Amino acid sequence: MFRPLPSLLALVLAVQALADPAPVANVQTQVLARRTLNNVFECFGSVVFSPAAVDHLSTLFAAQVDSIAVQKGQHVLKGQALLSLSPEPGVVQSYVQAQNQLVLAKQNLVQQQQLLAAQLATQQAVDDANKSLKDAEQALQTFANEGADKAHLTLTAPFSGTVQQLAVAAGDHASAGTQLMSLAMDARLQAQLQVEPQDAPRLHPGLSVHLGDVFSAGDQDKGTIDSVAHQVDPTTHKINVIVRLASNSTMLAGTPVHAHITVSSESVLAVPRAALLNDTRGSFIYVVAHGKAHRIPVQAGRESSGWIGISGDVSPGMHVVVLGNYELQEGMQTQESLLP
Repeated sequence: MFRPLPSLLALVLAVQALADPAPVANVQTQVLARRTLNNVFECFGSVVFSPAAVDHLSTLFAAQVDSIAVQKGQHVLKGQALLSLSPEPGVVQSYVQAQNQLVLAKQNLVQQQQLLAAQLATQQAVDDANKSLKDAEQALQTFANEGADKAHLTLTAPFSGTVQQLAVAAGDHASAGTQLMSLAMDARLQAQLQVEPQDAPRLHPGLSVHLGDVFSAGDQDKGTIDSVAHQVDPTTHKINVIVRLASNSTMLAGTPVHAHITVSSESVLAVPRAALLNDTRGSFIYVVAHGKAHRIPVQAGRESSGWIGISGDVSPGMHVVVLGNYELQEGMQTQESLLP
């Protein structure tokens, strides 16, 4: 009985095989190499004035505040008028008395010198009169140094900075020593960060910090950890970390910030995040060798700036698939495009 069907079937299969070649995947690869990955710690805080940068301006004599030329938060230049004062009547009276005392002291010295010349007074009397004159001069000079010798005194900024606080208003009466306002010096800003107590041991002075406004993307400024508190803040229940900002910082006091602190660094074999895949068998990557894709299981490590450290049966120089890996299978033919 003649049965040509098997030969005919084989022929059909062969033709189909020629008509349907094995699929080829278009992939992009990158050469596996060692990279320095940073262990970055993130926290939050705000920009504040350094306590050493704040000068508290006070009146040295009892006075009335005539007018205030600035507002809280205003930036002022060195020598700019801040407020004006008028001495209280009691201060004016004391100044007039000091002037009169100086006149009397001068007259007394002249009189004692004349009496000494006529041998009607001792040298001790002249010395006492001379001392009284110096005391009177010093008392009057004190009024002048304090500004109490003027009907109106204008208080000016001793340096360029920002008005941090106004403690008085126009019309107020201020006794001697009363704080009038606080002025914070330019270029003396710092960031105060808050971290959980368990995270504080990871931080120490000298660590590099990148900071940015919480309302903006990315980091705009740099700084260095200046100090790490050794006690919990009773208000926030966190540890305060002080960061010294770079001299060219453009941040303003009061700005809420996020901070990225580089705690440590290490050199490892690393792949872009897109190259690392996961399934029920764990993490793996695809590499291309001799035009074919090969699956290699790996252990994922530290991640930093879009790169992930890996370990396993991998070595520098391998062509790791970074795009098109989701459609790959073991041994699949590939059309490779190598990225720089």
